[in-house]
Amino acid sequence: MMVGRIPARSACARGQGGVKVVGPQLQRHAPCVCGSGRALAKCCLPWEEEFRRLVARLAAFSATGAVRRLAARAGEVFWKSDVRRGAAPGRGAGSDACFNEWFLQDYVAPKRTGSLLGEFADAAAGLSAREEQLLFALLLTPVRAFQVLEPPGPRGMPVKDLLTGSEAVSGCLGLPDGLIRSDVGVGRLLPFGRLRRPGIGLLRFPPGSQGELLAYLRAAYGVSRPGRHVSFEDYVDGAAHLYHHFFLDRGRELGGRAHRTCRWAPLAVGLVRYRAVEAARIRAALARQSALELVEEEEGKRRYLWVDRVHAIALGTVLVHPDEIEVAAETIDDLAKLTEFLEACLRGLVQRLPADAVPSGTPSTEPSAQRTSAPAGTAFVQRLLDCWPDGPWALLSDRTPREACRSRAGRGEVVNALLGLERDMARQKRLGRAWGEVAPLWEQLNLARPLPPHAPAGEEDVPNVTAGERRSVAKD
Repeated sequence: MMVGRIPARSACARGQGGVKVVGPQLQRHAPCVCGSGRALAKCCLPWEEEFRRLVARLAAFSATGAVRRLAARAGEVFWKSDVRRGAAPGRGAGSDACFNEWFLQDYVAPKRTGSLLGEFADAAAGLSAREEQLLFALLLTPVRAFQVLEPPGPRGMPVKDLLTGSEAVSGCLGLPDGLIRSDVGVGRLLPFGRLRRPGIGLLRFPPGSQGELLAYLRAAYGVSRPGRHVSFEDYVDGAAHLYHHFFLDRGRELGGRAHRTCRWAPLAVGLVRYRAVEAARIRAALARQSALELVEEEEGKRRYLWVDRVHAIALGTVLVHPDEIEVAAETIDDLAKLTEFLEACLRGLVQRLPADAVPSGTPSTEPSAQRTSAPAGTAFVQRLLDCWPDGPWALLSDRTPREACRSRAGRGEVVNALLGLERDMARQKRLGRAWGEVAPLWEQLNLARPLPPHAPAGEEDVPNVTAGERRSVAKD
């Protein structure tokens, strides 16, 4: 069953999350925008749903008393440029999203060994496999400035990193409306299925601003770098709030804007029950609702997903029993909207049960005391690396590295993934952030590192050769 309709032409639409997107409305069972050929609901869309759930967990974590007490001092650092000029901060949802992202991922509070996101990662329990991979990516992915190469289309948005020159493709979710070629964005581009996705916040500048942005950062680098040599890239990674200071000092005058890429609503799983009056009429009424998708039916029970018809995201569930209906959502706002929607379409057919009979609420993760000198998040990173060879990963098309190594092409993909992990961990170690050893993974997967670029001719295929095969060739 398709969700929503595809308009005759592309247009900007606003979904229930308040984020604008450009292009046609998404359909859960249409081909995925990444080009895999699979349905959107079984390819990249679950990553978006898991990302929003993870952001909701982070919002609940930020709402705890221990974290809120740290926000005031962090705000003095982040909004310093406006305070110094005595101007009104001009804060909005987009600017607050950029602050929340920096506060959790880059700010290190006094007497702590790492970021609050690292503390959350070490203490969080009950995360799904996709949530763990996204949290892993949040810990490792730096803030970068990138240029839009082509406006968002059916196959995503090609972008180019202004610092490294590398290119990637961002998906269509989480992007602000009206992006055009040569626009400049500042934020994190997370691995997201086969594509990339902006992090929690995103700064956007008009074409022609990249030169002034890089000049601003290089000037700050020349003034603030330590006496010993520190690469420009490492300096920017360690001072990510400078990007936002450029927005406050100069970027807004150039026409820059701060955007929120998804809602910032605390996770609070809620459940509401109704007594059903006439089951047959209820099933007929629900079948007429285009915002509900039937996903399961057995032994008199039916399970529906309540879907955002613009982004195709599942926002809640409706479970219909012969004499009872259970409505569940992961945020208070979604639960209120879903119950209002359901009571409107089933007026006279259901009777709400007392709220005191319904368990609700999800405990928030509290930051725990740090017992070691290792950077916060190290335990989580090491745990993910330990299980890396036997876990399915999106960058390997949901295969495990061991499965991928069964083919020559798959071994090349795994080698490239390991090299990327080594670069990430080396950067994290230089910056004093959570990191782990990647070297054991080469031996566990029986792979050899590729030779340097000046290797003799005839060894171009080394990345696809296992260590055992290389030893066999050496004996011959």
